Amino acid sequence: MPTSGGPLTRVALSATLHCLTGCAIGEVLGMVIGTALGFSELGTVALAVALAFLFGYGLTSLPLLRAGFALSAVIPIALAADTLSIATMEIVDNAIMLTVPGAMESGVGSLLFWGSLSFALVIAGAVALPVNRWLIGRGKGHAVVHATGIHGGPSPRAVGVVAAVAFVFGSAVLLAELIDGPADGGGHGAMAALAAPAHEDDAAGGHAAEAATAPVRGLSTAANGLTLALERSELPRGVATTLRFRIDDSSGTAVRDFAVEHTKRMHLIVVRRDLTGFQHLHPTMSRSGTWSVQLTLPTAGRYRVFADFKHDGRNETLASDLNVGGGFDPAALPAPAERAAVAGGYAVNIDAGHPRAGREATLSFVVTRGGRPVSLQPYLGARGHLVALRASDLAYLHVHPTQAPREAGRISFATRFATAGRHRLFLQFQHEGRVRTAAFTVAVAR
Repeated sequence: MPTSGGPLTRVALSATLHCLTGCAIGEVLGMVIGTALGFSELGTVALAVALAFLFGYGLTSLPLLRAGFALSAVIPIALAADTLSIATMEIVDNAIMLTVPGAMESGVGSLLFWGSLSFALVIAGAVALPVNRWLIGRGKGHAVVHATGIHGGPSPRAVGVVAAVAFVFGSAVLLAELIDGPADGGGHGAMAALAAPAHEDDAAGGHAAEAATAPVRGLSTAANGLTLALERSELPRGVATTLRFRIDDSSGTAVRDFAVEHTKRMHLIVVRRDLTGFQHLHPTMSRSGTWSVQLTLPTAGRYRVFADFKHDGRNETLASDLNVGGGFDPAALPAPAERAAVAGGYAVNIDAGHPRAGREATLSFVVTRGGRPVSLQPYLGARGHLVALRASDLAYLHVHPTQAPREAGRISFATRFATAGRHRLFLQFQHEGRVRTAAFTVAVAR
């Protein structure tokens, strides 16, 4: 075995690529299984590490066993050859996965997940290369396997080509995330645009051309000198947790003067980024200006949090993201429908007309139970409350109730859709002392 120079580096590179193959198989399987089954980050990492060692040792052991070596002889060889190399790779690639925001939570269907994992594995191999070179130069590590004269596994050249492609792919994904991600770190920037299915009624450039006609809110954590500051960015799954946040001014001081709007000083809207799990909460504010509310997020994924309030005579909506660890299986956006069933035997019909981008639209709802309109009770100072979110980026649309003639079970709202595309509407109404929610998808034409 060479002990220095280029020959030693070439042997070390071949050994590293061999080790990287087994490590990558186990790491990918562990990440996919842990994420798909909703394991915690720690559980997913532990599974990935265990499988990486299993496949790493296995890739070295199988050729030796096939050649007739006894298992008692193979085990010490595999341990000596791969332990330090695999350990180095596992520390590096899992550290990168945990460091990249949203990589573990984004799920196996996300480009961010695969791009981060590809990049992490290649970097891990690069860090392990000098470790293997140092070991082989001293007759240790993979030098023990080379001494047997038996080698197996895929061609190092083929693995090198795959690693190069993985590095380019991973680098492109992370670079796009860094450049195109929104200021608050939510939405995965370019990744969301690449991964999200295009709707047939969305045209390239349509949003840019129409945005000026009807401004939307809730696309960033900061606007008009105000910033939404969440105390934490991650919550446990299925556990009631106190969420605290502040609205800071440009000097970083908590704002405390809020006007009452719809009978409340603060409305907190929480929805998962696939537009499921809608919640409308009303936090309380301490004397220091910190708002707090009990929040339970039952499923894993990334949630959008909207703080809707009025300050200095201006309606504001600031938004940020909350992560819940585990496997995230995005739900498909339901197709537009005129009727929605609601728990408790209620049915809600919508009459949205034919809404067009940039024009005022009237949205009318009729709530019935057993086929008869119900007598709605006041909720937040009106007969109902409506939240409208643009499906493509969760932009928050301003909606206000109209002074339509009082008809049993009917609630009407006016809004202006800024752009063409699908929008998700969440109607809340109160009957028999209980607030219920109906959800609709509306397609807005150009």
